[in-house]
Amino acid sequence: MTSTDISSTTTGRRTGRVATMALAAGIAVAGFSVNPVTTAQASAASQIRTKDEGQADKLRDRIADVAKAQKGDRYVLGATGPGAFDCSGLVQYAYKRVTGKTLPRTSYQLASAVDRVKPKNRQVGDIIFYRGNGHVGIYIGKGRVAHALNPGTGVVVQRTGEGWNGSMIYGYGRVIKPR
Repeated sequence: MTSTDISSTTTGRRTGRVATMALAAGIAVAGFSVNPVTTAQASAASQIRTKDEGQADKLRDRIADVAKAQKGDRYVLGATGPGAFDCSGLVQYAYKRVTGKTLPRTSYQLASAVDRVKPKNRQVGDIIFYRGNGHVGIYIGKGRVAHALNPGTGVVVQRTGEGWNGSMIYGYGRVIKPR
């Protein structure tokens, strides 16, 4: 599908421009999910190793706390904070604030860079992938996720199965692991 195809399938001029920009950025918008043929930046971290499980748990808890603290911030396509985020921008911001490491920028790059974990093995701080990897959030425990949902709601904390994203969980990924 080309940007012209997307523009012609949406209504209104503004929606077509947003969809076209999203296609170029390799992100999902207006119900379209585009899987760009890109790889994570060579300098981006995809795994963070700690000396033991205790240190890993502390880092993951702090990442969840940073993500939760952004609740109510605006959603802006391409934003990486502070004050405004898109979904992968929120994930990148929380990890960078806590670990100093920069994760790959888009949800698709994140999906190809992290170790996948089964839902029953998910832990606080893991990344949740939705809609064929087109949307991401941070698992914050007790069946909840913090994510930058859309321009109408911004950054929210909700149950992982809540809302229209709930039925579209694609998987979980882990970045922080003990050696």
